[in-house]
Amino acid sequence: MRFVISERVPVPFEGVGSGVGELSWTQQAMWADMKRAGISLAMTAVRELAPGATAAEFADEYRFYLSRYESMRTLLRFEPDGRVLQVVHGSGTAEIKIIEAGDRDPAELAVELADNYGFMRFDYERDWPMQLMLVRRDGVLTHAVIAVAHHMADFNAAMAMLDDLRSRDPVTGEPPRPPGIQPLAQARLQQTPAARRQNEAALRYWEKQLRAIPPTMFPVRRAPDGLWYAEYLSPTMYRAAHAIAARLRVNTGPVLYAAMATALSHIVGVNPVATMITVNNRFRPGLADAAGHMVQHGLCTLDIDAAGFDELVRTARRRLMVAQKYGYYVQADVDALVERVGRERGVQFDLYCLYNDRRPEEGSPDASPAGPSTLTWRKVEHLHFRMIFHVNDNVDRALSLQVQFDTACIGRADVVALFEHMEKLLVAASSPGTER
Repeated sequence: MRFVISERVPVPFEGVGSGVGELSWTQQAMWADMKRAGISLAMTAVRELAPGATAAEFADEYRFYLSRYESMRTLLRFEPDGRVLQVVHGSGTAEIKIIEAGDRDPAELAVELADNYGFMRFDYERDWPMQLMLVRRDGVLTHAVIAVAHHMADFNAAMAMLDDLRSRDPVTGEPPRPPGIQPLAQARLQQTPAARRQNEAALRYWEKQLRAIPPTMFPVRRAPDGLWYAEYLSPTMYRAAHAIAARLRVNTGPVLYAAMATALSHIVGVNPVATMITVNNRFRPGLADAAGHMVQHGLCTLDIDAAGFDELVRTARRRLMVAQKYGYYVQADVDALVERVGRERGVQFDLYCLYNDRRPEEGSPDASPAGPSTLTWRKVEHLHFRMIFHVNDNVDRALSLQVQFDTACIGRADVVALFEHMEKLLVAASSPGTER
């Protein structure tokens, strides 16, 4: 994408806290994903600006983030022995890039700019993890574009940062509370005996699973047709999943995981199903308000048997909870364990099937429309897993299932079959008065 940087606005900053240290466990996990992807997996956002917006306002906002959060003023250092260290700077200067729209629609340009940063590889030794751009047309600022490299923040951290900005005292400019634990302090905490015990327990769990699971969820290689993204919007699945969850007195998470695992096992012919899951480690003591990236991957396994769907949901609930419990570990130790157990079993593990439930905590479901399910496709350029299965709630109270996949591992027709199998299974299991 071509765009013109017409102005660079310097933003000097100064914050409390600096130093050099190891990456935290959660940063290590995201760094491994970023290396595999070859890009920064940046989170991006586009904001339409009110008339009269000025660069000075955004310089103040940018300075607030950089000064308050160590993670936003952290660069990486690559050591000769292969270690990656984080270097927190106590002060420095960032810049806001002002992009001229010219004859282009500024809204479209802002979206393209965000997409561009979403597939960019930052210069980790020189680029601050947060980048801020402003789109201007005919002298008027129209949109702000923010990009944050994923190893320094997750979705919860980004939302907390925005909330802190909005809740600042109008006189002092300070939020009502200090930030939560920051990455350097988290990394130091992970050197304690309690953290070492957590890591050792996680390794024992992983080894037990690794000795029992299939080495891959995709044993059959197919004729490749590139990398694809499919989104299936289903009001029917939304209603069915909530009905089953209410009957079984669980949330919809294990309902949907059980349905996905059943459908995937049916399509790829593998049992038990073993997927990586995203684990938001903010449930751990002291990490609820952490100011940084807190997500790692857990290993969840589920036997698909003939016990019935209700029992499978109950089992999935237990298995997901256990996988989350042991989803906090030293990444290098787990990597070494996977390699060792694979060597001892005479297999090469391919654990690149990810289940990512991105929904917030559930409340009571609203009535959903009775519209038809829809399926949309697009090609993608980057993918750091063989398949990523995202679960979202759509604004129209439809379930949004988004799958990114490599067609060398699972075909487009297979993905359609996956959605359809899930929908039929959930509808059947939600029939009134029927135990499945």
